[in-house]
This record gives sequence, C-alpha cells and structure tokens, in this order.
Amino acid sequence: MAPNGEVGFDMQYNLSYVKPSQRKVLQLATSRSCYIDKPLGCSCYEDAFVLPHEDALVAGVATSSGAFIPSTGLDGNEQRTFDRKNYVRRDIDAIYMGCFHWVWGHYLTDNIKRFWFLYTKECKLLLEQGAQLVFTCVCNKDITANGRLIFGMADVDASKFHLVKEPIQFRRLYVPDSSFVHSELTKDSSGERYFTKEYVQTIERIKQKIESNIIKDKIYFSRTGLCSNFLREIGEWEIERVFRRKGYEIIRPETLPLKDQLSLLANCTHFATTEGSIAHNAIFCQPHTSVEIIRKADYVNYYQLVINEVADLDVTYIDAHHTTPPYGDNHVWFGPFYMCVTSYLKRWSQLNICYVPYFFKATYWWYQLRRTSFIAKWIANRNIVHRWELLYWSKCANNSQREL
Repeated sequence: MAPNGEVGFDMQYNLSYVKPSQRKVLQLATSRSCYIDKPLGCSCYEDAFVLPHEDALVAGVATSSGAFIPSTGLDGNEQRTFDRKNYVRRDIDAIYMGCFHWVWGHYLTDNIKRFWFLYTKECKLLLEQGAQLVFTCVCNKDITANGRLIFGMADVDASKFHLVKEPIQFRRLYVPDSSFVHSELTKDSSGERYFTKEYVQTIERIKQKIESNIIKDKIYFSRTGLCSNFLREIGEWEIERVFRRKGYEIIRPETLPLKDQLSLLANCTHFATTEGSIAHNAIFCQPHTSVEIIRKADYVNYYQLVINEVADLDVTYIDAHHTTPPYGDNHVWFGPFYMCVTSYLKRWSQLNICYVPYFFKATYWWYQLRRTSFIAKWIANRNIVHRWELLYWSKCANNSQREL
C-alpha cells in the first residue's frame, strides 16, 4: 500500500496447507479487501465522561446524560452503564485517544487508530489552547516502553498522554473517528476489521524511521522464551525445528531491542511465526515478503488480514495444531493452544520428517486432562505440579533453542 493512501490489493494468499474445512472459511475471508473509503471526522461532546476499565465494565466515553458511546471502547461496539455518581469534574477540554490494550499487537492496530487527528491543524490548535490528551486502557495499565517507542516513531509524544483511572467529566471532550474499524462481535467471531487511508499513513510514518542495522534473510519469531505463557501455547518448539531445518533463524523478540526487531522485519525476504499478536509484526515487512503464519486454532484472525493487506504481503497459512475446547473465556482465540507437526506442515516443508501423530503424545493428553474440571480443581493449589510443568515446558523450549 502506498504512503499516499492509494490502495492496492495484489498480495497473494496460499491456503494449500490449511485443512479443507477451514480453507473454505479462509478463502471467503481473504477474498475481499479490508480497506474502506470513509471520511474521518472528530465529534465534540459537552460535559462528557471518560470511564476507566472497572472489573467487568469496559472503558470508554459516556455522554453528559450517562449514555455510553460504543465506538469509544476497545472493540468499538461494547456497552456499559454509568449512573453519573462518584466522578471527578475537570473544567478543561480533552481529546480522547481511545481505549488502549497493553498487548503488543494492539499497539500496531487499536492503540494508534486515532493518531491521524494529532496530525491535523484542528488538533494542534486545540493543544495550543490547553486541551489534554487522555486515554483509557484495559486493566488500567500505562503505555509500555516499546509502546512509547512506537508512538515516537509515529511522531507522537507519549509523555503528553494521560491515563484515566477514575471517571472524569470534562468541559468538552473531542473524540476522533477510528481509522481501524471493528465490525460487530459475535459468540463465534471476534468481528471483522477494516482500515482507512489514515491508518496506512500512520503506519508509514513508523516504517520510514526503521533503521537497517540488522539484516537476515529468513527469520522465525518465536514465543517459546515466554515462560509465563507455557500453559497457553504448547508445542511450538516442534515447529521451530522444522523452520530451522528450512534455513530460518529462530528469533526470540523479547531478547532484542525494538529497533533491532524492526530492522529484522523490514529487511528479511521470509518471515514466519505463529498466528496472533506476534504475527502482527509482519506489518513492518517490505511488500511481497513471503510470510508463513502458523495457525494454532481454527478461527480467522481478522486483525491479521488487515496487516497482510496494508503491508502487501505474500502469505501462506499452515495448519500445525490440534487445539480443542474448552477455551478460555469461551472464545477459541484465548486458547489454550496445542501446536504440533502435522501433515500440512510436513508437506509445506518438503522435508523428510518423521513425526508422531498428536494422539500418541503424552503432552497432548496432559493438555486435554488438565483442563477437565476434576483435574483443574485437584491441581489448583498444588504448586509442585505447576513447578513441574514450568520446568518441563521450559526445558523443551530451551533444548530447541540450544540447537541454534
């Protein structure tokens, strides 16, 4: 996609390594463009409230009457009630920059979707007149260190952002439209995603500042070094071995400064990783970079479809999992995920791989067993079991890393 916002739809999708039932779903999802030609504006609300995340209550904006504005939440279609009690009044103007999420992938999507307004003359005039930049965040977490770096690369000073942790009423509240748009959520879908040219322009500001200090041809971004994630994603070390044999260098992003991560992404010809937040890094790749996305559950990640189109990538999806319910929060994208070498991954690799089907693996049956209500209750307070699991998964991941 061009920096001036001109939209092209010439990226390529290869779905040959996705199971037939899911291939049909992905074919339908990838057959359309995620771009929408929508003029963006900024609404002004008198005496509106900014509401923080409170337990099960989502963050966002309510009007002077207490009516919640769904577009101001994280997904853009949430609802909550507000009784207009227990709030602080500030007799100033403010610009609402949205509900952020502390997970990295959201810094590349939801957290920057209103930045376009910061570049306008209208916003600069409001700031000169004393308007404050305010935002909310899931779990009321502040902007991360890497988030501040990304904001800076987008020509935005994160130090001027104020996190709202209690209900505040402002004299006037300006709410810019989103350049990254969510469709309606359902029980079985996280909702489709769309983008405008303003979103592309924000991404281009960031990409123009990436340095070429580290260059490698084929890279695989891994999550196996995240020990805190060991019960949510199981088996990725098997996937790593396949990609290592294919000549990919295994990278644990958390071990590198952000500028080095971006340099790797912007200068590689092949990028591979598992589906989810880590795959959103592909937005920094050059057009027509070959991107292999390892599917770890049967669902469509509509965030990633936007990433693929904005970066103009050539994407291959590969099924390498046997993830089954029950899922966290009753949504498949919450996991836990069980990844393994499959016939689809073997066929993609064209390697002579001797692999064991998932149903012969003790790890798979433990993955299934520990989620039953009886076992979950039995081990709930048994630290020795958790320590054993942590040691085992960490050993698997570290053994894979030593093969580098």
